[in-house]
Amino acid sequence: MRVLYLINFAGKAGTEKYVENLVDHLHGKKCDCQLCYNIDGPLADKMRERGVKCHQLEMRSPFDKKAAKRLAEICREEGIDVIHAQYPRENYIAILSKKYNPGVKVVFTSHLTIYQNAVWKFFNRRMMKKDHRVISVCDEGKDILISNGVPADKIEVVYNGIAPGAAPGPREPGRERPALGEALPDGAVCAFIMARLAPEKGLGFLIEAAGKAIGSGAPLYVFIAGDGDERAALEQSIGAAGLADRVKLLGFRRDTDALLADADIYLNTSSSNEAMSFAILEAMAAGLPLVVTRVGGSPDLVRVGGECGFVCEYGDVAAFSDALVKLAGDPGLRARYGAAARDKAENQFELSRLLDKVFELYN
Repeated sequence: MRVLYLINFAGKAGTEKYVENLVDHLHGKKCDCQLCYNIDGPLADKMRERGVKCHQLEMRSPFDKKAAKRLAEICREEGIDVIHAQYPRENYIAILSKKYNPGVKVVFTSHLTIYQNAVWKFFNRRMMKKDHRVISVCDEGKDILISNGVPADKIEVVYNGIAPGAAPGPREPGRERPALGEALPDGAVCAFIMARLAPEKGLGFLIEAAGKAIGSGAPLYVFIAGDGDERAALEQSIGAAGLADRVKLLGFRRDTDALLADADIYLNTSSSNEAMSFAILEAMAAGLPLVVTRVGGSPDLVRVGGECGFVCEYGDVAAFSDALVKLAGDPGLRARYGAAARDKAENQFELSRLLDKVFELYN
C-alpha cells in the first residue's frame, strides 16, 4: 500500500507531529509513505531526511481544480492507494482529484474543533460523503463534525497518542531546574505550558489566573515556552500585574523533555481550536498533573479512565486559580494525579496502538 500525506503547510505544529508519527510508524513496514505539501517547512525537511519522497503542490483554495488535477497525476505516477488529508482545504482537493483518478481512497483527519458556517455545511454534506473515512481525534470533535454536515457513518474517533518513555524521576522540592534557568526558593512549585503566543491559546487568561493564585499565597511559578505575535502584549500584561518574577516567557524551545522534567504541573488554557494536544500527552507521559480548559479533547485526556487533574471553563479565573492553588499546596495530590497521567499515557493513549487503528482505516 502507498499512502500520500497531504498538508498545506509542512510546519512544526501538532498536525505535522501527527503526520510525522504516522510516517515513522508505517513507512517501510506496513506501507510506503510520501508527503505532498504547498508551503515548505520543517516537516518536509524531516521527511526528506528519512528518505520519504516529497511533492510540492500549490493549493490556492478548497476548490482548486488545477491542484486536484495535478494531485491525481502524482497519485497515478506514484501508484498511491490512499490520500490522507489533514485540513478541510486539502480534503476537498483530494476529493476533487478522484474525478481524475477514481481508484484512490481519501481519508481526512479533523484536527480542529470549529463550528462551521452554513456554506461549509452545505458543501460538507455533498463532498464528504466521498471520503473513505473521516477521523476525529477527540469525542467532542466527532459531535462538531456531525453538526457541520459530515455523514456520521464516515466518522471514526481515534485519539492522538504518545510513545512511552523513561519513567520520570522524583520531583523533590528544592531540586535544581536547569532547563528553566531559574534559582528558585525551596518549596517553589513550577507550572509549565507549551503554546504558540496567539490569542486562542488563552495566555492572558492564564496570567490573570496565575496572578490570583500567587496573590493568595501559593508558591507558584509559571513558565511559558513558545513564540508568536502576542509576546509583547503578554510581557506588558505580566509587568502590569507585577508578576515579572513569577511568570516567565521562555521563547521557543526544543528541549521539551528537560522542561517537563523540571516542571511540577502542566497547563493548557486554550479557548478554541484544541482537538487533542500532543503537548498535554507529552506532559502526561512525563508524569505531570494537569490543569486544562474544557476545549476539544482536553477533558478526554484528563478524565478518560480516571482523573489526572482539573478541567475548568475557559474564562473562569476563580476556578482555574483554585485548581492551581490546590495542586501547588498539596504534593501528595500532585503525585497521585501525576502517576495517573503517566499510567493513562502508557495504557490508554499508547502511540503505536492508535497509529495501527489509523492504518486499519486505510484498509
